[in-house]
Formats: sequence, C-alpha cells, structure tokens
Amino acid sequence: MKFITQISSIIGIFSLLINNTYAKSINPTSNVNKPKSKRDDNYYLIYVNNTLGEINLYSDSTNQKRQESFIFVESLITEINDLIVENKDTYRNPEKIDEIEESSKLQKRKDEDQELNTFNTSNLVYPISSIKERLVLYSYLSEKLVKKVKNLDNIVDIIPQRNFSFHEYYSKEDILNETHWKNLSVRENADLHLSLISQGKYDKQKIGKYDSNYYYPSTAGKDIDIVILDSSFNFNYFEFSNTDDRIVKCAANVSDGRPSIKDIENSCGHSTLYHGESVSDTAAGLKHGAASRANVYGVSVATKGAQFSDTDLLAGLQFIYEKLVRPHKTVINLSLGGKDIINSETHKQFDSVLSAIEEKGGIIVASAGNDGELIGKSSNSIFIPCELDSVICVGGITTSQKTSIENVYKIDQYSNYGPPVDVYAPFYVINEIIKENRIQKIEVPGTSFSSPLVAGLVATIMGENPNVKYTKEVILKKLRENGKSETISKNNQSGIIANNGKHIVYSSDGKYNGCGVYAGNRPCSPDDNNNSKDNSKDNSKDNTKDNSEGNDNKPIIRKDGRCGPNYGNAVCKSGQCCNSNGRCGTGLFYCFFDCLPKYGDCY
Repeated sequence: MKFITQISSIIGIFSLLINNTYAKSINPTSNVNKPKSKRDDNYYLIYVNNTLGEINLYSDSTNQKRQESFIFVESLITEINDLIVENKDTYRNPEKIDEIEESSKLQKRKDEDQELNTFNTSNLVYPISSIKERLVLYSYLSEKLVKKVKNLDNIVDIIPQRNFSFHEYYSKEDILNETHWKNLSVRENADLHLSLISQGKYDKQKIGKYDSNYYYPSTAGKDIDIVILDSSFNFNYFEFSNTDDRIVKCAANVSDGRPSIKDIENSCGHSTLYHGESVSDTAAGLKHGAASRANVYGVSVATKGAQFSDTDLLAGLQFIYEKLVRPHKTVINLSLGGKDIINSETHKQFDSVLSAIEEKGGIIVASAGNDGELIGKSSNSIFIPCELDSVICVGGITTSQKTSIENVYKIDQYSNYGPPVDVYAPFYVINEIIKENRIQKIEVPGTSFSSPLVAGLVATIMGENPNVKYTKEVILKKLRENGKSETISKNNQSGIIANNGKHIVYSSDGKYNGCGVYAGNRPCSPDDNNNSKDNSKDNSKDNTKDNSEGNDNKPIIRKDGRCGPNYGNAVCKSGQCCNSNGRCGTGLFYCFFDCLPKYGDCY
C-alpha cells in the first residue's frame, strides 16, 4: 500500500476562505519583470539659484512686480509651464495634468477672494519658498521632463517630493543594539503574522497600542536559497517582482516519481489547492513574506486531492539533495506530514534522504500538522517529517484576524504539539496569490504556513551572517536563544515562539505604562516597581559607561549613548543633546523638543 502524506492545512476552511476574497484581474502568463517604457511621474521640488535676490510670495505689492527678481521668476515659471504643456505625451498618466489644471480652477473660483500667492499664472508649476538667493518651485513632472528642466539656466537640482513624519515611535539605534543587525528595514502596517515574529509579547497593561510593523535586517535573506517542495507555484506577479535582486524560479515538476525540467518557465505544477502559492508567499513574498530578498526555488509535486504520494515526495527530495543544496546557504521547507509505523522502510528512507540533505549543509523546516494532537509520545507510530532528527519542526499559535492581540500567545487548538515541535509561529497568515487568473487576498490557516514563516525567518538570520556555516544545530540554538523569553505551553508541554532577535515592544501611539524591553525599552529608575518584571537588563546600572571618562571629577559619558537622570546622570558627548527618552543625538528631536539641558547641548 502507498504511504499517503497529507498537506498540513485545514482544507475545508482553506477552500471556504479563498472563495470569499477580494480579487482583481491579472494575466498570469504576462512577464511582470519587463522594464516599463516610462517610469512613474512624480511631484518634484525644483531648486533654483536666483542671483537677483529674495522675493515675497505672499505680497499684494504692485512694486514687487516691477523688480528684476520677480520678472526672472515669472519668466522661469512660464518656460517650465510651456515645457509641460508641449511634452504632455512624455507622462505615463497625461490625464493627471488635466486633473491638476481643472482642480486648480475650481479651487480658485472657490477661494478667489482669499488668494495669497502672488504667482498664480500657472497651476502646473509655482514657487513655494524664497530665501535670499534660494528659490524652490513645485511641479508635477515626467522623468523625461526632469532632464529637460535640469538643463535650464540657474536650475541647481530637482528632487522628488518626500514625506516627513513628526517622529518615529521606535528607535533604530535601540533595535540595532539589541539585534546586532547591520541595518534595519521596517515594513509598516504589516500582516500580523510578520509583526508578531519581530517583537516580544504584547501586554496591554504596558503598551498603549499594538505595533503592527515588521522589523527585519535589511539583508532580508539575501543570497540564501529557500527550496519549497509543494503542490504548485506561480511567481509571475508583484510579490516576486524583484528578480533584479534575487532568483525566483520553478526548479522542477515531479510526477509519477520522475522530476522534469520541461517547460518549467511556463508551468510549475497544477493544483486546485493553490497551497504552494501561499507557502511561497509566506516564506519570501515582497509584502507578505519574511525573507523578501531570498532566492526561491519551487519544486512542484503532483497532488491527488489534498495528498501527495510517497513516490513523488521521495523523488522530489532526491532531486533537491542532488541539485539544489548549496551547503550552509539553503533552507528547505516541507509543509506536509503523515503518520507511519516506526522503523518501517518508508520511515527509514525519509530519514535517510533528509539526513543526507542535512549532512550536505541544508536546513530543513517542516510543519507539525493540524490534528491538535500530542506527538512524539507514541511507541509504534511517527509523524513524518516533523519527528525526524534532521528537521526543525514548527507548530502554530492562534493568530486569526478575529483573535484579540493579547490572546494570540497560545498553541492553536488545531496545531500538533509536544517534544518534537522545536518552535511555534503564527498559524494564520495573509497572502495574495493568483487563482483563476486573478489576484486573491486570503487568510489561510495551518502549520503549513507556520513552517514557511520560520523558513523565511531562518533565511534572514543566515543572510545577515554570510560567513557563518549554518547547520540545523546552529540555527536551533539561535531560535532557542531568540525565543527563550517568549514561551507558551499546553497540557504541560512548553514551547517557544519564533522571533528574529528583536524583542523590544513599542506602542504605536507612544503611550507606555511601564519600562524595559516590553515597554518601548524605556528607562527604569531604581525604585520603579516594574523594573524587575519588565527589564531583561537593568538600565539604571552604569555597566556600559566609558571608564576612561567617568570618575568622581568628570561627568559620566556612556558608551551606549544613553543620558539623563535614569542613566546615572550620564551626559552626552560635546555637540550632542540629551532628549527626554535618555538618548544622545543631534537634530530637532534631541536638541529642541523635550531636550534636557543639564545633560547635553540644547537650542
């Protein structure tokens, strides 16, 4: 009898969810990576050297209009305006020019008695700032027009309009100090399954509002291969569009025990489940994936309903072993599982091929299954591949969108659990996949998706440290180290939550009721009642100060850049300011807003 392996997702719920999702049309066979003939148009600030001097932008004086400087600016505006009109066809969206003009006309009629700007001859380009010889114009330009306008006399530079926020509620410095990442990337307002793995446990008693950002190293799995053995794949859409930065491809299609590379450029398996599509998006999608710069190789396996045959799985694993394992640079994801008799030939063969992949330098991550059962305790059956020694096994925590944030930190009722499960990750994920020629946004449940989330997380760890020879044991040690403070349990079986090394919990509204890493890394005073509860380290101690500068006669300057009364009255280095959060730095948010003059410069 053939050993049948079930896909580790709840198929009934999965099917129901994908039938009730937002969708939009797309041609899945189109080449999304072709270069565009025109780049997107944009709003620009045009910096001008006005040697004739400053002008008043909000003056009703008729004398100014006779000044040489005014005449120069008016002439330049007319010249740029004419260029825009004459080169309308260079815009990717020329209708936008008509919209700007029409909108401005309506606004002018509405506010005709309240017009402030002296320069109202053009709605397509106009001045917004003039100080001494520095003049700034504002305009909507195509890429081609930017080049033309740059060639005009007295144009210093043309820079795309940027958005400034008042402040960031997180500290890049603190995050990099904690994680030791080379650089930080932040995906704002990310999916819950991503935000959860880049922070410690949320506690509403300490945090005002949950932080939905996903924080990760900027390497994001760069130069690490994620190999996925699954049902089918479609990489021809925006989630995998950054092929200038990584490799994303179908590696083989497996059917009847035979891998094939025929026509893999156009087809990577056929399945009505769209299981592999969601798995790959969770591991490495640009928006929904953990490792958005990792290479992705899909190996499709023929399905019968929601099942794979042992024949095709063994053939697929053999292909991966021989062709796709780059030693210490490869993560293999197996979102599948099934029970077999201990020491059966099937058990031995799966154990052999997976052990061979591990010995070759591959890191294998697999799902724990969705039976809600305690595994690893049976004397006659084994759950393959989760219970095999060469595998990092992943269970799930409850993360449905219907679940309140404070209730997600528990093993999901459907997830298997027990000694073989090495780590737990979100059980529900959000994906966007191509189904029936449309992009569909769906929420899918199962340890099938907990597993690729951890596979992606592992890829980010490996990509950040390219000189380390990663093995399963080295990765497990890192996962345990990162998750030791984020524990969960069920029926006396404990586990750790997957975490990428960032534990600081921020409040997105800036409100805190505590101190330490679980309250924005805010400093704790020696008599703070929450100090022992919230802090993984005592911020009030001066164990990081520079001893060469700190003694009874000299002010204390700490190596970690902290300052103020909560940090042993440490001061900042010369030229730096101390803000109310106890950090040294320069700029408005250190030296002007809430600056502490006793501990550094202020202005």
